[in-house]
Amino acid sequence: MNADMLESRAKTSFSFADGLTQEILVPLAATLISYPVAYVPISAVQTSFLGGQPLDVYEANIILSETPRTSSLQNFRQHTLLKFSCPCSLAEKNHKLSPDRITHRLQSQFQGCLSSIGLSFSVHHQIEILERVAL
Repeated sequence: MNADMLESRAKTSFSFADGLTQEILVPLAATLISYPVAYVPISAVQTSFLGGQPLDVYEANIILSETPRTSSLQNFRQHTLLKFSCPCSLAEKNHKLSPDRITHRLQSQFQGCLSSIGLSFSVHHQIEILERVAL
């Protein structure tokens, strides 16, 4: 592939039709980035989500291995790749959403490709209760 073709592909973009609301765009985004769970707002005016509900919160991090070349990057050795939550009540009803299964799925999805370029991957799980969840 030559440089002109690469430049042309890099400039390729598209726009969504006007009028798409969060009820459509939020689950679409979750699907496109392979999130295992997506909150689907019930209306375009809904602004509060899952307040006061126990949530399984996952944080997936990329970790830069320490080498002589990276030792000066101490503050930049870990980067959050994904952070998302799932109501605990869903995991109780669907074993595919259990913390063990979600953690294993994330490890399987990312660890191989990251280790091939010298990075590690970790997933941290905790249960939190928040006033509201942002989309």
